[in-house]
Amino acid sequence: MKSKFILIVVLFMSVAAFAQHKFVTYFAHKSITEAIRINNELIKGRTSFFEKQAEEKPLMFQNTKIKIQEFNRLSNNLSKYIEVLQNEVNTEQVLYEMLGNDAYKNILFSDKNNLTFKGGKLKVKIDSLYNYSVKINVHKLSQLENFYEGHFKTDFVFYDFDENEMNYFEYHFYDKSNYGIMMAMNCLLLDVKTFQLLYFGTVMSY
Repeated sequence: MKSKFILIVVLFMSVAAFAQHKFVTYFAHKSITEAIRINNELIKGRTSFFEKQAEEKPLMFQNTKIKIQEFNRLSNNLSKYIEVLQNEVNTEQVLYEMLGNDAYKNILFSDKNNLTFKGGKLKVKIDSLYNYSVKINVHKLSQLENFYEGHFKTDFVFYDFDENEMNYFEYHFYDKSNYGIMMAMNCLLLDVKTFQLLYFGTVMSY
């Protein structure tokens, strides 16, 4: 009887631990997607503000408007492509571990961990945003430079805990499980939105 009770307790604890794990992973995913949604709303508002300023004070804001238009185009182009890749995988299946192993990884990486065609397109779009970010940071503001160097410079050399060199995708997509890739893509999308707001904030401060 005692052993049966212990078995029931163990099973209950296992189920509780599993449920807690699911809650944590689900909450982490939802927190990031909610942050992305909020940032999207803020970006729309800031963009609208600069467009109105350019209409009211064209001599003062026209050049800024042109920069922001191209900056938004490249940022949105990258964001939309990330969302296209995300839509190839069912999020609910990832969260509840109902997806085949490497299903998400195979969208971006080949068997030898080289980038696939779609992974290469993602890299090109990241590079485009990085290159334009460097170009428009004419005042060499450290808050902008530190962000795009750390988040969008794909030829940057990273290091793991053992001081081994890692490239951009090895570093940012270190966990290549379905959940790991999903969260890395969410974080990359959030990075793009955060950087847009960061750039708007620096422009508005002048």
